[in-house]
This record gives sequence, structure tokens and C-alpha cells, in this order.
Amino acid sequence: MELEENLRLSLLMDFYSPLLTDKQREVLNDFIINNLSISEIAGNDLISRQAINDLIKRTIKTLEKYESKLGLLKKYQEIKSAIEKVLELLHNNADKDSIIKMLNSVLEVV
Repeated sequence: MELEENLRLSLLMDFYSPLLTDKQREVLNDFIINNLSISEIAGNDLISRQAINDLIKRTIKTLEKYESKLGLLKKYQEIKSAIEKVLELLHNNADKDSIIKMLNSVLEVV
């Protein structure tokens, strides 16, 4: 799994893991956060590798479905980007109007 995809899935887990079942949360956490292989997870849980693979794929689809409906990750990324721009403006001693405009754009996202 690519690092960027792994980071995205980690963030989706941060937002939506309470909506998953305990088993979904546990397996995806082992796969993404603990970096365990499908074989290792299957061995730990005494389940077939195919069952673990299917569970991971279904759970990822579920997380993506939540994000498409709720958009929490997208909003988080927009707010983070806007705050970074505000900090850059402050660091560069930008004028007050530019900073106010940028802060208002953050409020629009929220």
C-alpha cells in the first residue's frame, strides 16, 4: 500500500472508526496502523486470509462511502490548508485585510 493511500486511510479511520464494528476497526487498525500483513492478521484471528482480505476491502469501501456522504476529511483538509495560508500571511507580515479575508474563507468551510 502506498504511503499516501495509507495516510488517507489513517485519516479516514480517525474520523469514521466509531461508525465501524469492533472487528472492522480492529482488523483495519492492524492492517493500516500496525502494518501487519493479511497473513499475520489471519493467523492472529484464526480466520482465512481471504476472509481478512475481503473484510479489509469492504471496510475501506465503507470508509470511502462515509467520506463521500459526510465529507469530514475534505473539510478538515480545507481548513488545515486555509490555516497554513493564514500563518504564512502572518509570517510574511501581510496586511490586515488579507488576513481577515483568509480567516473569513476558513469560516465559510466550517
